[in-house]
Formats: sequence, C-alpha cells, structure tokens
Amino acid sequence: MSSDETDLIERLHAVARGFEMPAAPPGDDVHRGLQRVRRTRALVAGAAAAAVVVVLGVSAALGGQDSAGSRGMEPAERPGLVVGAVPVWYDARGLHRGDVVEQTPVDIVQPERAVTEDSVSPMQGVLALVRSGAVYLDPATGDVWFHPWGGHPRVVGHDSQAGPGGDPNGDTAVWFDAGLGKLVVYDTAAGRVISRTPEYESVGVLSGDHWPAGNGFLQVSEERVVWAAGGTIYSHDVRTRRTSTIQDAPASPYLMDVHDQVDVFRGNEGGASVLVLSVPGRAEERYRGFEPRARLSPSGTHLLSVEGTETRHAGAILDTRTGELWRLPNAYPWIAWSYGEIALVDIEHALLACDATRRTCRSLPAERPFLLPTN
Repeated sequence: MSSDETDLIERLHAVARGFEMPAAPPGDDVHRGLQRVRRTRALVAGAAAAAVVVVLGVSAALGGQDSAGSRGMEPAERPGLVVGAVPVWYDARGLHRGDVVEQTPVDIVQPERAVTEDSVSPMQGVLALVRSGAVYLDPATGDVWFHPWGGHPRVVGHDSQAGPGGDPNGDTAVWFDAGLGKLVVYDTAAGRVISRTPEYESVGVLSGDHWPAGNGFLQVSEERVVWAAGGTIYSHDVRTRRTSTIQDAPASPYLMDVHDQVDVFRGNEGGASVLVLSVPGRAEERYRGFEPRARLSPSGTHLLSVEGTETRHAGAILDTRTGELWRLPNAYPWIAWSYGEIALVDIEHALLACDATRRTCRSLPAERPFLLPTN
C-alpha cells in the first residue's frame, strides 16, 4: 500500500474518532439525541471502513495487472511440482521430464530449422527451466510461455526474439521484450513481473558447433541476471535494477559461463585452445585440448565441455570442486544441462542423459527433431 493510501485511511479514521457528541436535548429528547449520535458515528466509521476496502481493492487490482504480466496475459495459478534430477527435453511427442510427457499448447520447434541426421543447423526454439516448470518460446509469435509441471501452461511474455532464461534451482525467469526494449524479470511462483528494465543490449542467440538452440543467458537467479551479447557480458542486479558490464569484447581470456563465484574462461596458449576454471579459494586451473564450448551445471559443481584432440572429439565433465575429469563416450556432441547434475549430450544416433555425480549415462527415447534446455 502506498503512503498516499495510508494517509487517506488514517484521515478517515481520525474523522470518526474526532466526532463530537452534541449536547443532549432536554427532557424526552435525550434518548432520541443519543440515538442520532450513535447513527452518525456509525455512518462515519462505515465510510472510513468502505474507503479502506476501496483502496485495498484498487491496490489488489493494480497488483493483479502486474501479476498477469500485463498486455492481455492470463492470470497466475499455483506453481507446478518441484521435480528432482531428471532429464528434460522436447520432441514431437511433447515436453518430457523423465518418464512423464506433457503436451504444450504450441509447437516450440520449427521443423524447417530443426536438427536432423542430415543437418546440424540449429533449430529455432528456446527451452529453459525453473524448479517448478519450463519456460519456452513460441518461435511463431515471440510469446513466452510458463509451463508448470502438472499444471496449465500460460503466456507470461511477448515480443521475445531470443527466448527466455530460467533458474533451475529457483522461481525466476527472464526474457527481453523487443517491443518495450526491456529486460523482464518474472517470478513464476508468485505469477508476477518483478521488474521491467530498459536495456541497451539484449541477449544474443547461440550459434556454432556443439551449441543446441538457445541463447546467451549465462546465469539467472533471484539476485542477478548475467547474459552475453555480441561478445560483451552484462550483469543485472535484480534488487537495484542496475546493469553493469563484466567484460567487453574482444577479451582474452573470454568468459564462457558463470555460476555465482565460479567462472569458466576460453583461453589460448601457443595457438591451442585452453579452458580456464576459476573457483574461489583455489588457483586458476587450466585444461588444454578443450574447445571454446562449456556449460556449468545448475549447482556450479560440474562443468560440461568438449574435448578436441587428435584422438577424441567428445564431451567431458569436470568436477569444479576437485578438478577430476570424466570423459564421455567418444562421439561428436551437442551439450546441455537439465536439472541437478544431469548432463544432456546429443551424439549422432542417441540423446544421452549423463549423471555427473554417479558417472553413468543412459540413452533417452528422444525423437528428432528435439529441443534441449538452454540453461
């Protein structure tokens, strides 16, 4: 409630409290006079209470408009289920989370831009995760949808070109509204827009080998949003709504991904690609023979990258706490993360879900073309 609304309510109550009882008329009129006083006081107090209701109603209505995200969006509903460490992907059968398949209201992959066995062109579509559901782009309209697990999908944003990002460990989703020229921060649990902030540079789309369709959001949390655009890295403070530049392009080493205080850089030593891992409390660790493709897991405890040597061109996972390396099957990969420490690795004839904690991989029943999370 605003300070003006509070002042109005206090003034009305003050009127009710400050009402002076008139002198009682003589004789038989005393009783009638007291009745008139009581009725007047009741009317004034009732008016004050009604004003409180009206003010609160207006505030709720305005809040409701923001909750729906404005511009004709559907009202919020309860958040979806919070799921464990399961693989998530989308294909012709629907939106998969482990063994459960849910239908989406729109096709979030345009087949003419899809990855097939004969083509490695990135498909057009974006899928991101929050802890209680998925956030995805309708590539035909630019609408952003929130799909709560076990609930009813709804439009929460419009005019997005590069699609949304999300926090797999929290309730924050983000996207750029091209029509408004603003970064939108959205609370999927509360069903409301947290902020709309004008930004000079919006997030870029992913392109190149090993990147599935997606965008350059590096980290999304309730505290900050980090994204890449044109080689420059930006960080937005959600509380203050201020944006700063972490790194200007061109830069070497170049920041590829970030999770809180864990950073991974692309470097070069003697013309060879080198992966640089920066973890608080430890000296920087450098790994030769890795291509400039890397993603940190939602917890930041594992790093999924691509090892490119004379004998291997395949995925590999580094434990950021110990520096231990786990080499995945030797096949050309497209890399992504799902919930927890579940890495998704698209190789020539299979989509693998690799548990970085247990160091096991299994093949998923995915049908091409499919879409992987961009987290």
